[in-house]
Amino acid sequence: MNNRISLNKSQLQMIAVTAMVADHIAWGFLDFATPLAQVLHVIGRLTIPIMCFFIAEGFRKTRSLRRYLNRLATFTVVSIVPFYLFFHEEYGYRQSILFDHLLSLLMLTVLERKALKKWQKVLLVTLIFAVSITLAGWPLTPQLFTLAFYYGKTFKNKAKWFVAITVLTLLSVSGLAALNGVYRFAQVSWTWYDRTYLLGFVLALPVIWLYNGEKGNLHLGRFFFYIFYPAHLLVLTFIRYLAAGNVDKHEIYLWFHVICLFIILIMIVWTFRTSASRMQTAVITFLVLESFYMVGFIAELFASQVETFFVTAAIEYFGELLMLVAVLVFTSECGRIRIPTFIYTVHILSALALTYTIIRSRTTGFFYSEIRAVSFEGYTKAEYIHATGYYLSVVFILVVVLELFFIMINSLIHGSVLERKRVGLIFAASMFIWIPYAITLTGITGGYEVPGIGVVGAAIFLTVCFRRYGTLNSVAIASENALEKAGEGVIILDDRLVVSFTNALAQHILGSDMLINSNAKDNMSIKEILEGKITEINCDDRVYEVKVEELWHSSYIQGHTIWFLDATKHREQLDEAENMAFHDPLTGLYNRRQFDNLVSLEIADKRPGTLVISDMDNFKEVNDTYGHRRGDKVLKDYADILMAYPEEMLIPCRIGGDEFMFYLPGVTRPIEIEKLIKKIMEEFAKRFRGGDVKCTLSFGAEINTGSDKMKDFASLYKAADKKLYIAKESGKNTYII
Repeated sequence: MNNRISLNKSQLQMIAVTAMVADHIAWGFLDFATPLAQVLHVIGRLTIPIMCFFIAEGFRKTRSLRRYLNRLATFTVVSIVPFYLFFHEEYGYRQSILFDHLLSLLMLTVLERKALKKWQKVLLVTLIFAVSITLAGWPLTPQLFTLAFYYGKTFKNKAKWFVAITVLTLLSVSGLAALNGVYRFAQVSWTWYDRTYLLGFVLALPVIWLYNGEKGNLHLGRFFFYIFYPAHLLVLTFIRYLAAGNVDKHEIYLWFHVICLFIILIMIVWTFRTSASRMQTAVITFLVLESFYMVGFIAELFASQVETFFVTAAIEYFGELLMLVAVLVFTSECGRIRIPTFIYTVHILSALALTYTIIRSRTTGFFYSEIRAVSFEGYTKAEYIHATGYYLSVVFILVVVLELFFIMINSLIHGSVLERKRVGLIFAASMFIWIPYAITLTGITGGYEVPGIGVVGAAIFLTVCFRRYGTLNSVAIASENALEKAGEGVIILDDRLVVSFTNALAQHILGSDMLINSNAKDNMSIKEILEGKITEINCDDRVYEVKVEELWHSSYIQGHTIWFLDATKHREQLDEAENMAFHDPLTGLYNRRQFDNLVSLEIADKRPGTLVISDMDNFKEVNDTYGHRRGDKVLKDYADILMAYPEEMLIPCRIGGDEFMFYLPGVTRPIEIEKLIKKIMEEFAKRFRGGDVKCTLSFGAEINTGSDKMKDFASLYKAADKKLYIAKESGKNTYII
């Protein structure tokens, strides 16, 4: 029984985050020379190696390298300002550790890109190193750590390179410190001894050695660690600002609204990533206009001239009036009420006209009879004297609010459950828009207006409504897919069971060409299909299997798709899909999932057996010398050897790459296991006689003796894998039982 202490991915990442926070606290609040600061800096060195390790692991396992690069690049950009605010005195123009890891990921991408020639790889890697030296917070070190973790064959090999890189980093920093003492090319005062805390990098090795390859069960979300980095820098910066005793209410007030604007911009990007629809367009328009409003308000806070106040007021009203129109569009889409285009045209023209009167009010006095620049707590503030145009804008707002109210009441009375959910969030968003005005009237803000609260609150409620409770995108996408499936009959129903799309084959099968916009409840065939009473339909001497698929968005049904599938063709596809689901496509052996199921059945029936894991020695040299076709032939040859045995004697599986395993049902005697392994090794060795490259096999085997001592599959696998590791460390071409 293996009782070794182990750590999963989530636990390692939490260790890295904790160490990072400790390190940054030391940088921000402690004297570097104090013992406590040095201890925290040493602890902080755990972070970079762990992150480098997971960059290497992520590159190896990611399903989409493009999305991985895009995600890391996005948060690198997001972290620029927080990093500068916290570290600008120490690092100046250099970038955060996320930038270092982005360079590492790019380097691995270049090195593993088969389409690139060797000279191109050398050139690109040199360029990446140059960028790292010039701009990175930790020049070269993270990239070298990542290469060590990715290309090291064994943990021992990885550790050797890692220690060498750490020592090289320390020597380089010490040399630069000595040169800096003479030539003063850096702002930081370095001495040769005050960077020995870098040896703390080595402390990460035993922690990484405990990694068990498991993901972990901390439900923190996919982006938690990316978001945490800039967020904790902002929090520490704010704490340091408060601790300095230079608290300025006006400055905090200003930064609060800048952050609100930043949140809205993030939400625009988030919403834009959703599939296009009219509702998405309305939400994005609303968020963009909110951004205009916030820009105008922030500009007003900076302004000190009356002329500027007229311009900022025009920007604010442009955003405010038109964003109400965007809410109206969104609400009408949610409630399925079509407002005539000319009404929207009148609203938009009215909003633009009112905005224009603000700009002209300097000379006409129509919207504001006067704007005064007054002093407020040492800063200049605008005081507005309202006129006719202002009261017309109030009437405009009331008209739009009444229209919104009518649509929401109609949806509550006649709408579906989904529509009522949407109305609740839209109502909350509408209320949030006016909450800041109510707060200001109470006087608790001391004269400060707080529109950021209402703007962000409304944005969040509308965006959640759009993302969570549907956009009809499911129906739109299904309709587009249906057009591409000419061989299958398709009917699309929305959440009211109204037919929104059907193709010619579906109409032919049901014998009707009048299905569009009809209610499924009025068509007996569709009604019985939805109730599960009809599962097959005969038409033109063919049998069509009927399949009903719910269109879900978040936790709500957006509609249904009814498929009419040719039964014969469909069953052939199912057989092929089942074979692909259970077998490795290259070798035809069972894949890991199916093998796990088969062995688990043996274990559940308490039948003894032996799990054997094998790995090819020097397989990379086969690929490098003879090419990947020859490498694939080697894998197939080995698979043929394993499949030559009857399944009741040997159950074969390909794990991936050059790793295989097999289970020996009922075989527990070491002498029998050894005899079989030797026979397989001899058969495999015959494939390489006369060649320059010798590819051999190493094995690790774990026996399940049965009865009360039965081990589950995971325990068997872990034990056999460990023995395989020992076998390879012992010189390869051998086995451990």
